[in-house]
Amino acid sequence: MGKLNTLEIIKNTQNKINPIYEMRSRDIVEISNYSDCGTMAIINAFIFGYAQGVKAQKKGCAYSK
Repeated sequence: MGKLNTLEIIKNTQNKINPIYEMRSRDIVEISNYSDCGTMAIINAFIFGYAQGVKAQKKGCAYSK
């Protein structure tokens, strides 16, 4: 696998996620309150996003049309 450009992936994916699966402010607050530090908050947000992506992929609606 080639090197990933993290920021490019983020820029290219913004505004393409189906709104049903977007992270909302309440999700961010909950993750922040649950996490011990900033690093854990990022890891937990990734896990949340990954789980949302898996759910969306199974339903075939990961991206907005």
